[in-house]
Amino acid sequence: MSGQSIRAARVEDEPALTALWATAFTPALAPDQWLIDDERFAHTIVAEDDEGLCGSIYGLPKRLRESDGGIAAVQAIGSVAVAERSRGQGLARRLVTATLQAGRDADWALLFTGTPEVYRSSGFETFSMPRTLVGPWHPLVPAETEGLVVRETVGLGSLHPLREVYERSRAGRVVLVPVRGDRDRAMAEVRMRGVTLYVRVEGSAPVGYAIAERRGGVGMLLESAVLPEADAARDDLLSAIGADWASAGVTSCDLAVPALDDEERALRAFAPAAVRRDDRTGMIRPLRREARLRGIRHFTAGDYF
Repeated sequence: MSGQSIRAARVEDEPALTALWATAFTPALAPDQWLIDDERFAHTIVAEDDEGLCGSIYGLPKRLRESDGGIAAVQAIGSVAVAERSRGQGLARRLVTATLQAGRDADWALLFTGTPEVYRSSGFETFSMPRTLVGPWHPLVPAETEGLVVRETVGLGSLHPLREVYERSRAGRVVLVPVRGDRDRAMAEVRMRGVTLYVRVEGSAPVGYAIAERRGGVGMLLESAVLPEADAARDDLLSAIGADWASAGVTSCDLAVPALDDEERALRAFAPAAVRRDDRTGMIRPLRREARLRGIRHFTAGDYF
């Protein structure tokens, strides 16, 4: 077998990339979110040997919130895949080096992984994020939300009318979260496609929303956002979710919410026995400078890449 070469992805690589992701990840990684990116080939680096494509990495430029209201340019790294025949040869490290070089003008790099030891030799360090509340769930007597909360199904375009709610709920309060452009919103819609979107309206304007689904007996809150001046809307959203979960026989919950005081108050009433779980899958590496992530950190299911 000849040595591996590393290069930028080309249009003709798409079928081989899809096949690689189907076998390198469990469960298989579908290309749906990647396909949203009009510049996906420029952002993707591949490795090939004499048998064909044997590795890939995706480096997506993102704008993430930092401490004190700053916005960082970040090289967000995902889809690190190595074919079985090429494992144990340092290929993942070479792919990481290549995408860091491609994103060298970014402030810092970010990735999420269940195998942090793979990336420490490339200068990445783990950080913690109290991202979820997890535990048993029991239905409470729901408040009347008829006419206040609208139920929809997440699809392409669903989050566009809610962009102000999302941005204002995060700005100056939570770090790490993206400033969502059109591509970020579309990727979030693809990631959460088909689940239930609850929108709290006042008049004809949205003041808050939540995205939730059920997986067997587990109720999952994937994302929520409420305008700072409309804090009571959060209780209405949770009440609507609770009514649906009660009728579906939900017995436990996984609630992804920032560890903010107002979020904690509402969620403690909604799920008194749930406890904070510390997420340590995130890793960062300085490029032009260190990341500034003092404060409450959060990433929703729709923010991953």
